[in-house]
Amino acid sequence: MTLQSMVPLVPGLAITLTNAWIFGWEYGALYSWTGALAGAVLDFGIARWYGRPVVERFVNPRHLTMTDQFFKRHGVLAVFVTRLTPVVPFKVISYGAGLTAISFRQYALATALGQTPAIVLYSFLGQHLSRGIRAAALVTTLLILVSVLAYYYRNEIERRFFSHKE
Repeated sequence: MTLQSMVPLVPGLAITLTNAWIFGWEYGALYSWTGALAGAVLDFGIARWYGRPVVERFVNPRHLTMTDQFFKRHGVLAVFVTRLTPVVPFKVISYGAGLTAISFRQYALATALGQTPAIVLYSFLGQHLSRGIRAAALVTTLLILVSVLAYYYRNEIERRFFSHKE
């Protein structure tokens, strides 16, 4: 799962389903969650250490400052909501966040919390792979609904869970 984060076109969902099918949904979810978090942190670090200097050379400093201010203020919620959404590629979020001013701690917390519902639901589904595509469609629909609700209640979520000073 960790190495998958760095390989293009390898879907983490397939590994999550397979982990659950092999290890059961509880251990499969734990292994997938841990590996996905480690991979996301690795991707974030690569973008922060190597990508950020490149961005600073090519992006207008005024635009970069505006983007950094936005992500310092709202980046943790943006990461959290996009992690809830199963259609947003994990790698894009990880590398993109690494290019911004979001703190590592906020990024890791938002990723850890935001990826949990999808991994648990897909792991449960993976343990019961023989039950068909309807369950996958239902889980995906539920996750999209949760993402929409999280976006709608974003101010309350940000205030309650992510409003500490560093």
